[in-house]
Amino acid sequence: MNFAVIYGRRGVGKTRLVHEAFSLSGVRFLYIFVGRKSLDIQLGKFLDRLSECLGRRVPRVRSFEDFLLLLRDISKKDAIIVVFDEFQNFKDVDESIFSIMQEFVDDMKFRENVKLFIIVIGSLVGMMHNIFEAKEAPLYGRATLKIHLRPFRYWQIRNMLMSYDRFNEEEIVEIYSMLGGMPRYYDTIDRLGLKIRKETIIDYFTNKSYAGWREVRDELIEEFKDAHPTYFSILEAISMGKNDSGEIINYTGIPSKSIHKYLNELINHFEILKKALPYGAKPRARGAKYFIIDPFYRFWFRYIFPNIDLIEIEHTKPLKKHIMDDLPNHIGPIFEEIARETILAASGSEVDGIKIPKINKIGPWWDNKGNEIDIVAGWGQKVVLIGEVSWSKKQYNVNDINELENKIRQMGAKNVSIIIISRGGTTRGARSYIEEKGGYILGIDDLAKIWDQLTQTNKNI
Repeated sequence: MNFAVIYGRRGVGKTRLVHEAFSLSGVRFLYIFVGRKSLDIQLGKFLDRLSECLGRRVPRVRSFEDFLLLLRDISKKDAIIVVFDEFQNFKDVDESIFSIMQEFVDDMKFRENVKLFIIVIGSLVGMMHNIFEAKEAPLYGRATLKIHLRPFRYWQIRNMLMSYDRFNEEEIVEIYSMLGGMPRYYDTIDRLGLKIRKETIIDYFTNKSYAGWREVRDELIEEFKDAHPTYFSILEAISMGKNDSGEIINYTGIPSKSIHKYLNELINHFEILKKALPYGAKPRARGAKYFIIDPFYRFWFRYIFPNIDLIEIEHTKPLKKHIMDDLPNHIGPIFEEIARETILAASGSEVDGIKIPKINKIGPWWDNKGNEIDIVAGWGQKVVLIGEVSWSKKQYNVNDINELENKIRQMGAKNVSIIIISRGGTTRGARSYIEEKGGYILGIDDLAKIWDQLTQTNKNI
């Protein structure tokens, strides 16, 4: 018997993936959604679904253990795939089910001629960690396959949007910065008959009639439980650009002795935050910054969560204007991350005459004097590429280069190539200087050629 675990945030496509993979496989496929109703009621529905799957009546059993034994007996003759969706809901129904499942899985390991494949799907990442990753949990180490389904990367979302409608490259960056890599809200907005544009996205999340503004809040309350006010405050602070622990403490009022506990939970347990150090810093170095991984959560905590009261009283005209005016400030850091991921993914390749250096790591750099560099990339211990990323429409000029070179000296890097990725392009003087130095100048159109190649490469794998 195989026992697979698939988990990830709601809307990332877990259920769709399983249905696409197995529902037309020719093997009997039993899909079961685990609700929060009593086990007796749900068992009846499980048996009805099993009867439909087999095309015949099945014995009526009265316990979950007997249901699993029934599946075992059926699988001796008929191969069957059984999916338990929202598996973590069993915790609210009858927590002993996890121990029952453990005993069943352990027993089935030693049985031959059983053609049973059980797949459990979970949406609450923290709770799924508790069920399958905690060493004291009954199901720890039992899965034969674990898949953590993550959001799509930027160029994958770009490919999806370009097949959907006509977008220019800047529009796609704007949309991704608001909805991130989760298919869910792209699909929801499309099903409502709305055009996927920044204006309609803002309207969707600020219109009381739509569910977007409250769905995220309700789902995270379910994930965070009683500690949700504290976690929400931290995420709001970080979305506003308060990225180091001192800034977060000042914004939220959370005591300094407690803040790292919550930050570590958001990183390791809930997988919503990431901790970053300046490029080249040792793992235990000071000066860490914290970032929300998903652009959508950044958008929601920056603009929607702090203004839920305005949405509830339907006074959103000034809010919508504020979002439109402030959106470039939100997009800028996300565009930096897109650029870094793109350069790393294209390491060592040549695209339309642009040869990307061979690198195996990339990141930003900063010091305690306020100096920051957007891109520092290298191979092993050697730094080979340093540069900046700008979402501004303003052209990158010679003064900007002088400031960058001063920061490079502050960092102590030598014999490196410069890379400038600028939405607004560069002045002639800046371009001449960088080209003379053997550096790189990339606009969005240049990045687009790399994204096209990355998308094509993924298709060919």
